[in-house]
Amino acid sequence: MNELLNPDNPIIRFLTRLFDLMLLNLLFIISCIPIVTIGAAISATYHVIFKIIDKKDPYIVKSYFKAMKENFKHATLLWILILSAGICINTALFFIYNIPDKKFEFLQIPICLFIFILLSVAVYAFPLLSRYQCSMKQLLKNTMILSFTNIPATVIIAVFPLGIFYLASAFDINLAAACGFFFTIGCSGIMYIASFVLFRIFKKYENGKL
Repeated sequence: MNELLNPDNPIIRFLTRLFDLMLLNLLFIISCIPIVTIGAAISATYHVIFKIIDKKDPYIVKSYFKAMKENFKHATLLWILILSAGICINTALFFIYNIPDKKFEFLQIPICLFIFILLSVAVYAFPLLSRYQCSMKQLLKNTMILSFTNIPATVIIAVFPLGIFYLASAFDINLAAACGFFFTIGCSGIMYIASFVLFRIFKKYENGKL
């Protein structure tokens, strides 16, 4: 019985990690409700997850809100820029696909490039902001360096959430079950898995390069 309740027991470690991610997921969803705070919520979630991966055993709630407060200004500005760029790209694609003249189809190429850059910023900027203190200019510079020097990882992290949605539709998982997954552990779980890739990338650049 004592062995079963031992904190080092694999089952206990798994259940503890599961509870931490569920609590973190709840904090993330609540923080995203005002919409404008989504960037700060993503940054705070990554901050706590990196501490978990680094085996620092953080107090989830305290660490989350502390990180959210510290990075709120830059994370919010970054989120507004990404959201605005996304709206502009969607508007451009709408007009391109609805213009009968085929000669404008070539514009899809630069727009696809902009989409990749935007996804790269979304993939790296918030995790970088959660882990390092730097100016917005330096943050965007580091984001571009990491995204173009780690293209396979960038694609995997960006496409991974879409893959989950695809699998959910392919296996005909109903909407209630899908919503239940994302409202219990889905968001923090996806970031937790992505963090293992990001953590390894960041470690390579931490010797004076970031």
